Amino acid sequence: MPRYYSPDGNIEVWETKPDGYYTEEEWAELHPAPPAPEPTTDEKIAALDAQYNADKADLLTAYQTAQIYGDTETMKSLKADLQALDDQYDEDYEKIVGGE
Repeated sequence: MPRYYSPDGNIEVWETKPDGYYTEEEWAELHPAPPAPEPTTDEKIAALDAQYNADKADLLTAYQTAQIYGDTETMKSLKADLQALDDQYDEDYEKIVGGE
């Protein structure tokens, strides 16, 4: 059976839509969900740290593999990638704490 919202916001089951009631779609359009709260500075830094640590771990694993195989070109490239990751982290961190 269809469900309808009363003018007070109570959801009720009716065979046909009563006058003044709203379909679920109409109610959702009239009452949108509030926007998600902005993450705190600490939450933003925690997310940045988590992503940095995951990316760094991937680079270090790749570097170790290249080192085992004696692939000095890949090692050199991965060192540059790690430096770029560090630089990006510093830039992103400053954007977060500078935005307070």
